Amino acid sequence: MRNTVFCLTDEADRDEVADSIKGMVEEVQSYVPGYRLKQKVQFESQTKGMKTSIFLEVEGAGHYLPTYAGNLDIMTSAALQTAERLMELGHEGNGNGRR
Repeated sequence: MRNTVFCLTDEADRDEVADSIKGMVEEVQSYVPGYRLKQKVQFESQTKGMKTSIFLEVEGAGHYLPTYAGNLDIMTSAALQTAERLMELGHEGNGNGRR
């Protein structure tokens, strides 16, 4: 699965933005190995600010679904990561949103 993210922002240090994006991609790869930048982050000056274009690809693990169904892998992996973090923080629930 491929996604494109466009951001319209104030002008910023482009190297810092690109490094931040790469760092986040690496973090997501820790729990979704098929997540990657498809190409270099692109910047375009605008009348006010800049446009940043980020091209991503998610390849699924292929355990139960085809590898092109990476969107399902990333949703499942993100849900698992969120649950694990909540447990680390000591949050417990009973399944209905109440404690």
